[in-house]
Amino acid sequence: MKAQTNHRSAILIALAASAALTALIIAGSRNLEHYDAALFGYTVASVVAFGAIVFRYAIWLQRPSTRVYWRRGWALFRNRKSLVANVSSAGKTFVGGFALQKFIYRRGFSRWLMHQLIMWGCIISALITFPLVFGWVHFELEGERGYRAYVFGFAVNSMDARSVIAWVTFHALDFTAIMVLIGCGMAIHRRLHDRGAIALQQYLLDFVPHLLLIAICVTGLMLTASSLWLHGYMYSFISLSHQAVVIMTLFYLPFGKLFHVIQRPASIGVELYQRRARELPQAICPRCGVEFVAEMWLDDLKTVVGKLGFDYRLANGHVLQDYCPRCKRVMRGLAYSALPQSKENVFRGSRGNL
Repeated sequence: MKAQTNHRSAILIALAASAALTALIIAGSRNLEHYDAALFGYTVASVVAFGAIVFRYAIWLQRPSTRVYWRRGWALFRNRKSLVANVSSAGKTFVGGFALQKFIYRRGFSRWLMHQLIMWGCIISALITFPLVFGWVHFELEGERGYRAYVFGFAVNSMDARSVIAWVTFHALDFTAIMVLIGCGMAIHRRLHDRGAIALQQYLLDFVPHLLLIAICVTGLMLTASSLWLHGYMYSFISLSHQAVVIMTLFYLPFGKLFHVIQRPASIGVELYQRRARELPQAICPRCGVEFVAEMWLDDLKTVVGKLGFDYRLANGHVLQDYCPRCKRVMRGLAYSALPQSKENVFRGSRGNL
């Protein structure tokens, strides 16, 4: 019987993360002096969603394979002899794998552009929205036409309200909303016309995230349109609608497809693990004598397989993982070829008994 997983530590870590974020909100807004009470709903949803994200991440790290990669990755990264090379490797992986997403570019330019628009649109929006909601960043009037920005209560810079910089700053979320809308439109078009995507997609997993992002962008742009061109017409209703959609998305984030955005940076440790494994002592196949994988990787694989409840021990004292892929195929073929003979011997023995 499979033992039940204990989630107690993950729950405690999630509660601690939510409490830490709450403390940061209070401290960063100077004891709520610069906090806007109208954004209380966003704040509560953010705190709860952050705790849920940490909980999900902690559960993810409890999986045997993920835990092995996580621990080995950090152990290899902290190696003093290879610290410079490790930092360089992590930087290349972050830029190429996360920021530029070269692995998606190999699949096609349009698909890469779609991911870039959605990813950077969401990231820039988050970097703008959350500090404003938490009171970490606020603006104050300075003179007749000036604004001064404050970060954690400290003055940063001032700008003319009619300057290009101020206009871009105050409309940055409109630009990111357009980026996400274009990216989501490309994604939905692909899922409606690409046969490979149609065969594998699921509505809740593949369409709902895009629909939520589109709803956030549309309602956000409607707020701008209402305030600039409609003299505030239906602004309160649009604001409540926007807030409801944002809160729904925040609650969906830890348990839907968008969670892979949180998981993706962990690939830095995985690629570091794979690169360093090529430099370590290699395991030798006991059948053909060929080096086929790092001993560290093989030992970790045996540990993970054992924790998953599988037993691949052989009669000769080895385990199946000790053999190279070619020898595994040969051994499997020999085992299959022996099956008809064993069945024939059993059949002859049964006839003799009769």
